[in-house]
Amino acid sequence: MLIKFTIYLLIFVLCLNYTQTVSALKKTLVSEQELKETGFTEYESINPNLLIYPLKQLVEKAKLNLFVNKNSKVKYKYTLLDLRFRELVFIINFQKTGFLEEAVGRYNSYLGDLMINHKGSALDYKDTLSGYINVLKNLQDRYDNISSYRLLIQQAIDTTRRLI
Repeated sequence: MLIKFTIYLLIFVLCLNYTQTVSALKKTLVSEQELKETGFTEYESINPNLLIYPLKQLVEKAKLNLFVNKNSKVKYKYTLLDLRFRELVFIINFQKTGFLEEAVGRYNSYLGDLMINHKGSALDYKDTLSGYINVLKNLQDRYDNISSYRLLIQQAIDTTRRLI
């Protein structure tokens, strides 16, 4: 009985999240084609505006703790940084501004961890990080110069530059 309830609840949440994502795909700051021209490939499937997001974070933290090898752990941290970047682009482009400060904070905290603990490995990801800056600049240009959203995006750009 409990298993059935859990399955039905999971299906309901996934359906609800799917409809939220589909309806969000209608209004964007930048077209998908324009984003691809700056080097962006795809959005993250589970974003901070979805109900299932805390479960995703829990799984990521559990996976991170399973790595014993330092190189594997660093590589996974860069994978998580890429996820945070794709979430941030989704939040910015689909104008989910209520989640922007939180998304920028998460992205910057992963950058900060990499800066403090694994600065030497940033050279391997220099091209990727430069691509992040280009995409974020493109999105930032859509906001007014005095907008707080523009300043938050600038903070993400500046932090990314510091890692490089």
